[in-house]
Amino acid sequence: MTSFLSLVRRHQLIGFFSLALGLTWLAFVPFYLSHGDSIPWFTFGPMVSGFIVSGLAGGWGTIKAVLASMVKWRVRPVWYLVAFGLPFGAQLASILINPLFGAAVPAWGNIPALSEMLPIIALYAVFSGPLGEEPGWRGFATPRLLSSHSAFAGSLILGVIWAIWHLPLGLVGDLSLYGTINVVLAAIVFTWLYQNTGSVLVAILMHVTHQNSVRFLGKVFVGGDYIQQQWIGVAIWAAIAVAIVAYYGTESFVRRRTGQFVEVHAS
Repeated sequence: MTSFLSLVRRHQLIGFFSLALGLTWLAFVPFYLSHGDSIPWFTFGPMVSGFIVSGLAGGWGTIKAVLASMVKWRVRPVWYLVAFGLPFGAQLASILINPLFGAAVPAWGNIPALSEMLPIIALYAVFSGPLGEEPGWRGFATPRLLSSHSAFAGSLILGVIWAIWHLPLGLVGDLSLYGTINVVLAAIVFTWLYQNTGSVLVAILMHVTHQNSVRFLGKVFVGGDYIQQQWIGVAIWAAIAVAIVAYYGTESFVRRRTGQFVEVHAS
């Protein structure tokens, strides 16, 4: 047992990524094989894995650090504006640009009423990714990756694994090339947000906004126009990621280190 715990402590990221993929995929694939497309997607795999590896590697104190980041709301108001406004603005911009490339006029009437969307958004926030993923990707993996990699390199590593984590969704036709690329680009933006706030809560809010901006605003187009609009969205997210790297550099995505982040030592 002692040797196992020692191994987990030395290779926390390997343990976390393996467990996150394993828990999610093992909960998904058997249901797919037996039920076809009527299956759940276990979005809590990253969060559960983060807590398990935290507990094995550092005990309750390490778990508390992740929990604290999940309820950290005292950040500069501008970061709430970023969390809500950036994904929404990127999606809206892609919609407005799309007709310039031959798409039909946006059918704004296809967007459900706000009173209809809010309950669905609340359910999606809990069961469709934001709550189940962000404590793992940002609360656990990001600080450990950045203890031995630059913010840019760490973001790309996490982004690729985050994209791989979604691969079984291809079995039910819920995976696209533009969505996969967007996940990798979004990892850069999420690292920037986390590095400047230390808050998983704000990352959850950005995840909710990004996910549901695509889900609901994207209804204004159908068919090829929708696909084109999503590719325009990818280009916008790429521009945002390039702007972050150009302004902040590749090392930390912050102008000045502060004492607000949890220091970790893991591989």
